[in-house]
This record gives sequence, structure tokens and C-alpha cells, in this order.
Amino acid sequence: MEGDDVTLSCRTKTPPPNLPAAFYKDGSFIRAEPTGHMTLHPVTRSDEGLYSCTISSHGESPPSWLSVTAPPTPEAPPPDCQLLLHLLVFCPYFISTLLMVSLYRHRATDN
Repeated sequence: MEGDDVTLSCRTKTPPPNLPAAFYKDGSFIRAEPTGHMTLHPVTRSDEGLYSCTISSHGESPPSWLSVTAPPTPEAPPPDCQLLLHLLVFCPYFISTLLMVSLYRHRATDN
């Protein structure tokens, strides 16, 4: 996900597994790492692509696609919910006001 750190690993099937490796993106050299691990801090959409690595005397890895997705955005409540919330607050207030006015008028006419 965009904004996260991503670590790419280049390992051999035979010991030792963590040998120096050269990393490539879309066929272009990025950098060499002594432990066979490369971390992208933090990833963006521009980091999306086809990655591979090479360990000397072991050869090149098959390419792997790295997808970077956008972080989820918080959603506002649907308009129907907002209307319902307003009605739940307004209706009791309106009804109690009508009752108070009705009681006041009823008392005023009795006197």
C-alpha cells in the first residue's frame, strides 16, 4: 500500500541464503545490497514495476511485479444517514415545543 515500507529479498535455494545481490527495476539497475535485502521507504505509485535480482554465481531471479495501491479514504456517512440524524434531533425538539405552546395556550384560555 502506498506509504508503507516494502522489503524485497533475493535468496538462493542452497546455503548460504543471504548473499550480496544486485536489484533491478524494469530491467534497469537500482543498487547492490550486501545482505540480499532491499527496502523501499515508503513506496509510492512510481515504485510499481517489474523487479528482479542477481546473485553472482547463482544467476538472475525470475521477475516479480510489485503493485502499489492507494490507501483507503475514510468515507462520509451517506446523505440518507445524515438526514435521519437531523430528523432524530429535530423531531423531539419540535414536538416538545408544540406541546409547551399548546399547554401555555390552554392555561391562558382557562384563566
